[in-house]
Amino acid sequence: MIENQVDCIVRLHNPKRLLELGRCVFSLVGQTHRPLNIILAVQRFSESDIESVREALRPILSLPNAPTLNFINWQQPEPADARTELLNLGLSVCSGQYVGFLDYDDVLYPEAYELLVGQLQATKAAIVFASTRVMSVDVHNGFVYARSQINPPFHGENLRDLFKANFCPIHSYLIDRSKVGRNELSFDTTLTWEEDYDMLLRVCSAHSSDFGLLDKIIGDYYYKTDGSNTIPHSTPPSAQRLAEYERVTAMIEVRRRTTLVAPDVQRLLGLGQPDPQLTIRGALSRTEVR
Repeated sequence: MIENQVDCIVRLHNPKRLLELGRCVFSLVGQTHRPLNIILAVQRFSESDIESVREALRPILSLPNAPTLNFINWQQPEPADARTELLNLGLSVCSGQYVGFLDYDDVLYPEAYELLVGQLQATKAAIVFASTRVMSVDVHNGFVYARSQINPPFHGENLRDLFKANFCPIHSYLIDRSKVGRNELSFDTTLTWEEDYDMLLRVCSAHSSDFGLLDKIIGDYYYKTDGSNTIPHSTPPSAQRLAEYERVTAMIEVRRRTTLVAPDVQRLLGLGQPDPQLTIRGALSRTEVR
């Protein structure tokens, strides 16, 4: 494990999204923190697709002191939507002490990882959280137009709020891999929505977390008007998608009812004498009573 190195796992499922990928990777090249390694995880790309991506990124990654790049390709025929497998594939080749995540259509500000690493080192937490700005974006051929900043649909201030519902986009936090077990830092491949939240529930119920940077905006989260987000925001979900949401919601609730909260985390929640059998749902119930 390379001390102080940040590995950033970037997911890309469509080789035609090079414009957005270039913007994403450029935001990583601009990070003030080093060492930084980009792990680009793609889904069933052909050799020509891979070469197109490399060629598109070559000018950016040729800049002085640019991050290193690992290119990994999910080649299995199943599942059709391998977004969760891409995260696990990226984790399998991590070499740094810290790991973060960034989807191809979002960006981080230059100081993002410097702030997050500094907070991890100062607090000794296993995971630290900051905030992201939410932008409404139009996607056109050849350019992307940021229409306006919008109020985020997710709200929260602390660990209790996170246990209730996810308010932390996948690129708003950084994890210290030296403090988190492999079974905890992994993604449930039966989920293609809220897979990141499921991981957060496991990590944050077992290890210390810090929300001291929530007043810092470290990047942009894009709601795209072309409907290409994982969760469409401009059109009502289809009956099939609605059924999938209901299935995932039920699975997340099972996670809350079965995942134990470590004694140190119970103390962070201010629950007094730790209960070795306390679950996330039980912790929420106790904090609501207080």
